[in-house]
Amino acid sequence: MKYINVALSTVVAAAILFTSCESREQGKTSVDAGVPSIQERAAASPAPAPPEPEETVFKGKVASGNTAASILKTWLSPSEVHAFASVCEPVYDLTKIRLGNPYRVATVEESFTRFEYTIDSDSYLEVSQEGETYKAEIKPIAYDVKTVTVTGDIRTSLYEAMSAVGEKSILAVRLGNLFGWEIDFIHDLRVGDTFSVVVEKRYVGDSFKGYGTILAAEFVSQGVHYEAYRMEEKDGSAEYYSREGKNLRHSFLKSPVAFTRISSGFSLKRYHPIQKRYKPHYGVDYAAPTGTPIYAIGSGTLKRVATNDSSGKHILITHSNGYESGYLHMSRFAKGIRSGRKVEQGDLIGYVGSTGLATGPHLCFRMKYHGKPVDFTKIDAPRAASIPAHRKEEFARIIAEYRPLLNTQYATNDSKDEPSEGKG
Repeated sequence: MKYINVALSTVVAAAILFTSCESREQGKTSVDAGVPSIQERAAASPAPAPPEPEETVFKGKVASGNTAASILKTWLSPSEVHAFASVCEPVYDLTKIRLGNPYRVATVEESFTRFEYTIDSDSYLEVSQEGETYKAEIKPIAYDVKTVTVTGDIRTSLYEAMSAVGEKSILAVRLGNLFGWEIDFIHDLRVGDTFSVVVEKRYVGDSFKGYGTILAAEFVSQGVHYEAYRMEEKDGSAEYYSREGKNLRHSFLKSPVAFTRISSGFSLKRYHPIQKRYKPHYGVDYAAPTGTPIYAIGSGTLKRVATNDSSGKHILITHSNGYESGYLHMSRFAKGIRSGRKVEQGDLIGYVGSTGLATGPHLCFRMKYHGKPVDFTKIDAPRAASIPAHRKEEFARIIAEYRPLLNTQYATNDSKDEPSEGKG
């Protein structure tokens, strides 16, 4: 009997143990139900995408003798360069790339993807690879633009005054060209004369990249106030007008060089210091340091860009109104200047020097009218058209917006708010 009880106890214990294990296994199944295994999760989840290959950018500037082909030969074969140039042809002439202008070549895993070339301060050429071909576009340069007012007073020259307030000399040149027919910057400036310019400054990040549009300007010369306000025309160009609505633009600039002195005038009989004899001097000599910028006095076509023993490095420009202007004894020509090219009034064409028959650095400037030499200082160049009557209200709004930003007595003392006719 004792053995029977022991056997029964063993059976009962085994049954309890089996039941308990079965319950635990059933419980485990109920908890894990619907949870995929590691293998199932691996099969269901896609593998992470590989990282995008990084772009490498090579930067450079166009060097002497560079062509688009020589720049791109590291990344493109001759046939690819040909295809590249063919795509660019209707968009931009690659033969016009200029010495010193920056470019960028982008690659991915050493394969070409994009070419960028800075055309000027406003735009750049972008050529990108699209499959087996290329796409060429001219795009605007993206700047951060700040509108500021620059003011100063004359102590010696406009160049010096602009530098004294921390600005670049090109802003002095632009201001001088703007008021060139109203103010004689060679003879009229006096200590205490003042200027004020509302101008856009361009930045990329914190880096200053130059001046944009002059929106308004004022110059006080010997107590006489001159004002200029910019108004866009319907064709997208712009003109500057006095507060009375007179156009400040004339057919020619007042001078091809800024703020220098006339060392010798137009004469039918002048003693030549090198040839030691009297002969006509059909020009006006502007004495200026070597390297002083020279500007086209009017729009036209470069008839000649050449060098000879007498005139040295010189340029002739044909203008549409029967005039021809000549610029002699240059030290060098500006970038991109070559015969046959068109230039606009105020374009940089070269720099003062003493090449050819010259005793010192100066610009000998000459003017012909229908082939006959004329004295440029006595030409009465006509103004462009004044503000049309139907746009006077629009112009009044421009004055109201920008005049308060100028450092002018008119803006600070309404009792003196009377129009000044100025000169011209």
